[in-house]
Amino acid sequence: MTRQLHLLVLGNPRFGSSWRYPGVVNGPAAVLESLVETARTAERGTFDAIFFADTLNYGPEAAWAHKATEDFEPFTTTAALSRETERLGLVVTGSATFQAPYHLARQLISLDHLSGGRAGWNVVTSFAEAAAANFGEGGVVAHDERYRIAGETLEVVRKLWDSWGPDTVVEDRTAGVYNDRKAIRVPEHKGEFFSVRGPLGAAPSRQGHPVIFQAGSSTAGRAFAARHAEVVFTGQSDVDRGRAFVERIHQEATAYGRPAPPLVTPSLGFIVGSTEDEAKALERTVFEHFIPEYQIGWLQEVDIDLTGADLDGPVPLSAFAASTETHRTALDGYRALATQGNPTVREFLFRTVTAFGARVAGSPEQVADEIERWFTGRAADGFILNPSGLPGQLDVFVDHVVPILRRRGLFRHEYEGETLREHLGVGSAPRS
Repeated sequence: MTRQLHLLVLGNPRFGSSWRYPGVVNGPAAVLESLVETARTAERGTFDAIFFADTLNYGPEAAWAHKATEDFEPFTTTAALSRETERLGLVVTGSATFQAPYHLARQLISLDHLSGGRAGWNVVTSFAEAAAANFGEGGVVAHDERYRIAGETLEVVRKLWDSWGPDTVVEDRTAGVYNDRKAIRVPEHKGEFFSVRGPLGAAPSRQGHPVIFQAGSSTAGRAFAARHAEVVFTGQSDVDRGRAFVERIHQEATAYGRPAPPLVTPSLGFIVGSTEDEAKALERTVFEHFIPEYQIGWLQEVDIDLTGADLDGPVPLSAFAASTETHRTALDGYRALATQGNPTVREFLFRTVTAFGARVAGSPEQVADEIERWFTGRAADGFILNPSGLPGQLDVFVDHVVPILRRRGLFRHEYEGETLREHLGVGSAPRS
């Protein structure tokens, strides 16, 4: 089968400074309308899924004054969007650090059933002090221990999903027996971090289980992804780094005995104009409206403190912690951004708007060229696209970039299946 590009879109509303852009209407009703519009546009473009990041906190206090309040919770958001779409996958972020396995298993399988088998779970290990402060007084869990907890969380969730098999439901109306009691698999899990009896009262979904995404790029994160993930979301700034990351993931997946490696979908911030000059003008609009103070506050979560720095001076590398137990990959990625081309603090902060992933601004042909370069160069299997919050950019991408990708034989003309697994081609759900 010919290898096929995968496209997902970041769905988070009013991300970063986007609430400031001309033409953007703020408030809960407007945000809901924009969410529905984004999902429908992505489905019109035959995207694989819409993807929601989440942090379980409102961010560092230094960013509060600059952040929009409609920070909707992803499980309920995607449940609403499941009624507004028919084929588009719905990927939610759920914390294996602070969210209980039973709740995660129940919420995710519910979303999978409500959407007809279109759910995906982005498994994250929460690192922010602000998130830890919302779940007791234990503080941030050490980096590698978070991944051990995540491994057990995923094990428990899969056991719960497998409580019901294909022959458990019998619906014997005469006898009044709905389930074959002997066919219910009770997990009775007792591990290092969790004790969960179960079972979960839900049969397998149309696609079996939700698709497992993972977003770690550290040594422990890559090992987790290579062992468990079906899709890896990562931030890589150029093709060479992307290709090296894919090669490492493939090698580690092979070492774990997996018959096929996970898909790798880096983040890609994009701006499309009818010409390159128009795209650059739109990029200037983004630059003029981004809020440096918001980015400074947000970076504090990964132990980078630029408070008081001269925005038009060089980036002081002393602002970067030597090491961290929060997000090692982010710290290293941002340090690399700060040293590429000697940016000013303001320029560096603007680069962080799309995290430490790739970014392209140009005509539809130029954007398609960049996507093709990554894809054919084996630096990505697809992308999680970030339209930079500019109104209408996703429509422009779907109407002008997607047709080019289709003409080049890189992307589907229509959906061939109905579930997220079918869109991604990741095969059957693994059983516990």
